[in-house]
Amino acid sequence: MSTRSTDVVIVGAGFAGCATAWALAERGIRAIVLEREAMLGVHASGRGAGLGRVLAEDDETSQLTIRGAQLLRERFAAHWRPTGGYLTFDAPAEAYVERAHRLDVVCERVEPAVVKRHWPRVDVAIANALWIPHDGVIDLAGLLNAFAREVELGTTVQRIEPSERGARIETSHGSIEARCVVDAAGAWAGWATKDPPLEAYKRHLFVIEMAASIDAPYLWHLGATEVYVRPHPEGVLACPCDADLVPAMFHQPSIDADHRLGARLPGGFGITKRWACQRTFAPDRKMRIGRDPSRRWLVWAAALGGHGATASAAVGERAAQAVMEVLDERA
Repeated sequence: MSTRSTDVVIVGAGFAGCATAWALAERGIRAIVLEREAMLGVHASGRGAGLGRVLAEDDETSQLTIRGAQLLRERFAAHWRPTGGYLTFDAPAEAYVERAHRLDVVCERVEPAVVKRHWPRVDVAIANALWIPHDGVIDLAGLLNAFAREVELGTTVQRIEPSERGARIETSHGSIEARCVVDAAGAWAGWATKDPPLEAYKRHLFVIEMAASIDAPYLWHLGATEVYVRPHPEGVLACPCDADLVPAMFHQPSIDADHRLGARLPGGFGITKRWACQRTFAPDRKMRIGRDPSRRWLVWAAALGGHGATASAAVGERAAQAVMEVLDERA
């Protein structure tokens, strides 16, 4: 097979990879996106709950989710449903209130009874509750397709090595020479470059028989019995926020999956669908976005930790900026 040459290759067509391709296209830069599967979002990006939650667990992640949500509302409104959301707590909520104030996120303290009016059958002990009016729900498949640019499906990356041009990418369909490589391979990020693996955690999702208006705010309860619910066209989508360390691509629901949901969401709700998704983390639990410190041709866009949909456009912006720096250096 002949060797192709290009400026930028992106490995992985999930939210990180597709959003980086979109952000580069906005800057007039063409990128080839390589995806091993026959369709987008098979393993992680297409299997989540699609909650557009901007207040995350720390300031750094929240800055990305805030910017990402802003871009989705402004540039991809067709794939964003502005429902608002409730964050509830079984303990004080001061850390989240202070984070909202620092980062200019509009939020309001509300009484638990306000939340219960929307979700009367969700039996969680609410000590404090916040209303975040600018949160929403994301159409995952629609957003992925809106981001996607020049995706070569069914192409497996076998290894990536330095070359005179920058890097040589060996694939199931031949070799590519590129000035810059973006590793956006999700749970596989680092595999082709022989870096230490990331950690993939399985989490279960369910569609349950519960009545809710399709435009009702989501409810995410944080604490010892973490659980979230949001409206779904066939009932309510619910998640017990469990976490099992698993190999990449392992989506088989656990034998006790239904029990896990029942322990967090009592009430004996009928389950009409169940599946598992994956969230990928670096050891320090920080998103890995930007240039590699030693391989100047390599940019990371990985370890999004379950915030990939909301933060996607901002992740793409940041990764694209790093790519521009590589291209400028190697001009």
